[in-house]
Amino acid sequence: MKFLPVTIDLEIPNDIDKLYDYAKRVLANILEHVELDVSQQQRIKLILVELVTNSIKHTSDPNTQLQLIIDHPHLSIQKMEKGLQIQFSASSPQIPFENIDHILKISFSQENKHQIQPLDQYRFRFLNPFKDEGLSIDHMPEHFGLYIITLASDSFIYQYDPQLKENRYIVNIDL
Repeated sequence: MKFLPVTIDLEIPNDIDKLYDYAKRVLANILEHVELDVSQQQRIKLILVELVTNSIKHTSDPNTQLQLIIDHPHLSIQKMEKGLQIQFSASSPQIPFENIDHILKISFSQENKHQIQPLDQYRFRFLNPFKDEGLSIDHMPEHFGLYIITLASDSFIYQYDPQLKENRYIVNIDL
């Protein structure tokens, strides 16, 4: 094991065919610094696949970056990309949030509903919408990528910087 904390900056592939090899390489890089059980490895691979898939589908920024911060007992996976802020459906509250004291229900489409907790005008935490229903990550359809990240992580935060026009997706995992 190496000294912690460790920060690793990575580029994200823009080719879907490279996705699984990329996730395996990143996981191998993490394993050089901390030991993970099989469940943790599976969760991290799911998160990596969904973050990269989201980037390939929704980002035109060729310089999208992934940053790993390994500081046992925590792992932070951050995706940074330039562009427009995250867009919700027209019926959802929009960024910048005016009321940050309430849990909000937002959606990206008719079938896709999320619960979020605004942390400030440009930052929010995704909440587990199925926590009380006992639904696990094993039963989620693949096209619900943000749900998958929410369920696989211990904390999932989105942040937008309007000056830099930068989106940041911050995934935290307790090791």
